Amino acid sequence: MDIKPGERVLAVNARGEHSERVALTGIVQGRDFAVVWICTPAEWEAAASRDREPSGVPWPAEDVSPLADARR
Repeated sequence: MDIKPGERVLAVNARGEHSERVALTGIVQGRDFAVVWICTPAEWEAAASRDREPSGVPWPAEDVSPLADARR
C-alpha cells in the first residue's frame, strides 16, 4: 500500500469506525510501529488557507488506507 502526503485516506478507530482524513506523510516508523500522520480535511483546508503546516496525529499504518482503495 502506498500513501502519499495530501492524499485522502480512511482511518479506522478502536471502535471500528471509519473517518475520512488527509495523510500528512506516507508510512513512517513510529516509536513502536509504523504510522501515518493524518489530519482532518477541515484542518488541511484551514492550514492551506492560512499558509501554515497542518497539525496532525500519528495513526497506526495498518488502520489507514487510501480512500480510492476503500471505494473500490
